[in-house]
Amino acid sequence: MKWIGRIALTLAIISLAALAALPYLEPAREKWDRFKEAWVMVNTPTPSAVETTETVPEQPEAANARRERSILLPDTNIDAYSSEEDEDPFLAEARRRAKEDPASAMTWLQTEASGKDRLRGMLEIVALWAAKDTESALLWLESNASGLARLETLNSGIELWSQQDPTAAAKWIEGMANDGSKLNATKTLVANWAIQNPEEASSWVGQLPAGSLRSETAASLIESWSTIDPKAATIWAFSEAESNGDMALFNQSIQYYAEAEPVEAEQLLRAVTEAHEAPGSVDAYIRTLTQNDPTEAINWQTALSPDDPLNRTENLETIFQEWSNMDSVAASAWLSEAPIGPQRDAAIIGFTEAMTAFDPEAAVAWSNSISAPEKRVKTLTNTVQAWAATQPEQALEWLDTAELEPGLRSALVESMQRR
Repeated sequence: MKWIGRIALTLAIISLAALAALPYLEPAREKWDRFKEAWVMVNTPTPSAVETTETVPEQPEAANARRERSILLPDTNIDAYSSEEDEDPFLAEARRRAKEDPASAMTWLQTEASGKDRLRGMLEIVALWAAKDTESALLWLESNASGLARLETLNSGIELWSQQDPTAAAKWIEGMANDGSKLNATKTLVANWAIQNPEEASSWVGQLPAGSLRSETAASLIESWSTIDPKAATIWAFSEAESNGDMALFNQSIQYYAEAEPVEAEQLLRAVTEAHEAPGSVDAYIRTLTQNDPTEAINWQTALSPDDPLNRTENLETIFQEWSNMDSVAASAWLSEAPIGPQRDAAIIGFTEAMTAFDPEAAVAWSNSISAPEKRVKTLTNTVQAWAATQPEQALEWLDTAELEPGLRSALVESMQRR
């Protein structure tokens, strides 16, 4: 009898569970139907676009949803790619000939096109030719191409080669004639090489003979290297400066370093200026600070201790040259509130140097407010002479009405006449 009771109890539990699940049966059935539909869609071959348009009418919302969720796979056969609607017949023919015989394709191009069309075609052929045999492509260009086409196509080939094998490209460039083509090629090479292996690139630049080729190539190297490691680029630039005595490259690198890491650049610059006088480098650093935020540049200068090697009165000249070029109104507002003294005088000198070409009357008025007598006379003379070179009548009229000592007025008029 016990088993009968157990069966009855089990049936009762099942009945209660069925009653409890009853509200959920309809949603469950709908989910099951959707699952079956999805399963059929996944396992049904996708019809072509034409078949879908003709046989399967679809609401716009559904079509957009399906398109948005579609994953496009890349074409593994690049050579077979073509776009019938957008294909340029001329370039298509150039590519076809380049695949068969790139040298013959170049010869064909010289007779079939000129100007921009020829350059476009040559770049297409070079891209295909250099991918297979860069050296042969460049040799052909060096011997046969001329003018703008020569420069552009050589650069294109060198750029491809420098990405694949910069060392081989460097050896090939060393054999080029020393002209503008070689300079452009070396700059293109190191710009790419510095991203891949800056140590190798800088070592190669370091063995180039002294001259414009090396200096301009080094500048291209620093510009590219600084995008990935401005500190290393700056240190290498300083080693170059120590070896050849030219600080221009180091000044350039400091600007890039200050843009990326101003605090670190300041520390390195301070260490350099403690051992060497480098006014140009300090100017380069300050110009970068000012271009980013003139007020912060002034605050930086004000916070320097008197014995800091970076602390120079001339710093404010540099700050106000840059600030006046960007916002002369704000710069003049700062000057009008600054206390009289050497700092303000230096700022005025920078302001007038920048403003003489734009507003000479304002420039001479500010020059006349410099407190140090010798600096006032020198700056005022330079500003008046620059004004008189373009607007002599206006400059003379200002001299007649300005509050000036008689001797200074006469000296300024005389300086105008000498020019």
